[in-house]
Amino acid sequence: MFVLTVLRDTLKIVPEDFRKTREQALKDAINEKYANRVLHDVGLCILVHDLVEIDEGFVQHSEGWIWIKVKFRMIVFRPFRDEVLVGRVRSA
Repeated sequence: MFVLTVLRDTLKIVPEDFRKTREQALKDAINEKYANRVLHDVGLCILVHDLVEIDEGFVQHSEGWIWIKVKFRMIVFRPFRDEVLVGRVRSA
């Protein structure tokens, strides 16, 4: 039902996040981009678990933000085939 999935992405760190630690700024950027989103053949992304690999950041010309390549593990809700989920609908 809940699994850890390894993902890779290049993320943008805006100047407002420069005062945070690099790890915290990356986690915030990952959660902003992926949390509560469904990725095809992956599942519903819940929360970033940890950062596996962080490459050096780079700044492109005429931009104020930093682009960083990162590999991370994400907690994903992925029901198994023919799995029965029991619950209540609170609102529609």
